[in-house]
Amino acid sequence: MDKQLLAIRVTQQPRDFSSVLRLERHAFAAKIRLARAVLGWSQSELGLRVGLTQRAIHKLEQGETEPRRTTERALEEIWREQSIEFEDLADGGFRVSIHSLTLSFPVRPKLKRKPSLRHRV
Repeated sequence: MDKQLLAIRVTQQPRDFSSVLRLERHAFAAKIRLARAVLGWSQSELGLRVGLTQRAIHKLEQGETEPRRTTERALEEIWREQSIEFEDLADGGFRVSIHSLTLSFPVRPKLKRKPSLRHRV
C-alpha cells in the first residue's frame, strides 16, 4: 500500500518533568486533530466512536486535559483501523504514516438544516 508521510517536530526541548508532560499532552492533542482532519470527522462523530462528548474531544484537542488510558487506547485502536500510524520521535515530535486508501475516502459534507417552511392557515 502507498503511504503518505508527514513529520511534525517540536523546536524547543523541555527542561523539567512538568514541561515534558505538557509537551506529551500537546503532541497527543495534535495527533487527535490531525487524524480527525484526515478522516473528515467532526468532534461529535469522533466522540461517538470513543464514547466521549464533543466537549471532551475539544478539551483533548486543545491539550486542556490529560486523556485517560482507556481513551488513549480507544483512539489508538481507531487510528489502527483507519491505517493511520504515529511514530514518536526522540525530540518530542512525531511522524505520521497515512495509507493512501485512508486518503481516498471522500470527506462527507456537513449537512445544513434547511429552514422549515411554516404554512399559516
